Amino acid sequence: MKLGLGLYRHMLTRENFQYARQAGATHVIVHLVDYFKGGAHNPQDNQPTGTERGWGQAGDPNNLWSLSELLDLNKAVKAEGLKIEAIENFDPAHWHDVLLDGPKRKQQIENVKELIRRIGQAGIPVMGYNFSIAGVCGRTHQAYARGGGRCP
Repeated sequence: MKLGLGLYRHMLTRENFQYARQAGATHVIVHLVDYFKGGAHNPQDNQPTGTERGWGQAGDPNNLWSLSELLDLNKAVKAEGLKIEAIENFDPAHWHDVLLDGPKRKQQIENVKELIRRIGQAGIPVMGYNFSIAGVCGRTHQAYARGGGRCP
């Protein structure tokens, strides 16, 4: 078993890598998709959750994660004594027409294949995905903890 911590793009910092190590993690799962780029509902200290209007526009369909970006991230993570175990989710901007059989389907399949090659070249062993246009997040804030304490 490996102990890991999932970190969203805005959380991929040296301080958070050090925190993960101090908490006993040996691995990280990185989320490179910026679901709320520039949006009002993009918390800097928590998981993006969206609004009643959904998750927002994810990314630039013409800007794939570069091999250089992936190598630099891997180097930064290793410098803090951790290993990237996986990248979680492709950017919907890179595959929405694959899912919906849209006009850019063929090019987006090629883009996804290129991303998988780059992830492998960067030494990242797993690419997780959830092909869901609707997003996958949900939570409630209630006094669930012992003594009436609130869970974040």
